[in-house]
Amino acid sequence: MPVNTPREEYSTYAAIWQRMRDTFAGRDAIIKAGALYTPTLPAATPTAQHSYLHRGNFYNAVRRTVSGLTGGVFQKTPRFDVPRRVQPWMDDVTLTGVPMNAFALAATEEVLLMGRMGALVEMADSPLTETRPYFVRYTTENIINWDTTTLDGDEILTLLVLRESPRTVSDDDPFSYTAVEQYRELRLTVVEGSLRYTQQLWQRPAKGGEIARVGPVLTPLRRGEPLPFIPFVFFGPAFTTSALKDPPLLDLANLNLAHWRNSCDHEQGLHLVALPTPYVSGMKGAGEDSDVLHIGPSTIWILDKDGKAGMVEFSGAGMGALEKALLAKQHQMATLGAKLLEEQPSVAQETATAVLARHAGEHATLRTLAQAMEQGLRTILQTMAWWDGLDATPRDVPVKVELNKDFLQVKAQPQEIQTALATLQAGEISYETFWHILTEGGWARYGVTADEEKREISREPEQVPPPIEEVLTVDDA
Repeated sequence: MPVNTPREEYSTYAAIWQRMRDTFAGRDAIIKAGALYTPTLPAATPTAQHSYLHRGNFYNAVRRTVSGLTGGVFQKTPRFDVPRRVQPWMDDVTLTGVPMNAFALAATEEVLLMGRMGALVEMADSPLTETRPYFVRYTTENIINWDTTTLDGDEILTLLVLRESPRTVSDDDPFSYTAVEQYRELRLTVVEGSLRYTQQLWQRPAKGGEIARVGPVLTPLRRGEPLPFIPFVFFGPAFTTSALKDPPLLDLANLNLAHWRNSCDHEQGLHLVALPTPYVSGMKGAGEDSDVLHIGPSTIWILDKDGKAGMVEFSGAGMGALEKALLAKQHQMATLGAKLLEEQPSVAQETATAVLARHAGEHATLRTLAQAMEQGLRTILQTMAWWDGLDATPRDVPVKVELNKDFLQVKAQPQEIQTALATLQAGEISYETFWHILTEGGWARYGVTADEEKREISREPEQVPPPIEEVLTVDDA
């Protein structure tokens, strides 16, 4: 079995992943896929089918929802607490200029769309870069095979095959690049009673042929010793395991495609019935010279005694049914997560409790995803810090990751803040608790701790606020 043989589950999910990519990409990708997403009209010529496809409007609910939900998680700046030696690397965690915040955002967007992503921690060893660990991101389609075992109650990777596409300069043209089909085989084996992580590259020759090994087996080292695990982390919507799950927005993608098909039918129907179509019966001399009739201000039709002429007008419920189907699917897409399509409640003023109750189920799912992303990001940061540090295991590295999980911010009312302040002044709560209330209520800077705020206060000169009468006078002016 060659190295590029995908795992069985991979083949099952391949069509689903392609569907998610295409719906996210939008109208051009859907049209290019042809009959995969859009049925062929009966007895239609290629020109007629082309026109049918290009009349449809694709309302990209999937992309809008992914962007909106990702924005909800990152409406507050993520917080990463890492060892001091790692802090300079946070501005470029991939050695390609990608900071940790951007890496986390892209990973969250990918998991929302595809339900999976992976990241490999590598050690840079090049004269052009500093020697330090960094991240390599792999989309779910490029994680083609894997195997795991259980050790001390934990699932550990023993095999991983990653597909890569490095570019090489053409031999006869220095400005032309060719993509190389390459696979990276990662294995964890037992050597003399100890676990050992190794890598082997495979490539298909540029001129075709069988995939073959490239170079020797590589053994990454940490302080002269082989790594006892494969430093790869799976990201998922609920857990950081290798198990495949349906993408969180799969139902929305399916409904988005159904909405597209209704749109094609609707626009096709409008095209056929909206244009005025003249008709004539019982015309004198019909068929003598030509069957072609001309219409215009200088053209006269001479009819027989019982002849008729007029304009064909559409009358029926077919178009109305299509319009209702489009609106119904639009509402269903809003329910499934396309918040930008959702109609606002008809109530003039909805209470905060009602808002939270109406969105509880959906935000529980997004909150679960945010928690899983925190776990995955913490693991790769711990692995990176461990590889360059002295800690016994990655879990020993003190790393904290905090993503926003309050997606429906309901700002605390002034009366609530006054009550909290009075309670603080009475000595019944600590300043840390009061600061937490301010932070959660949207009255303080996110990510600033109580101690940091105290230090800021101590640095500033005492400021006495103006009398309330003066403030009101200024505002009125």
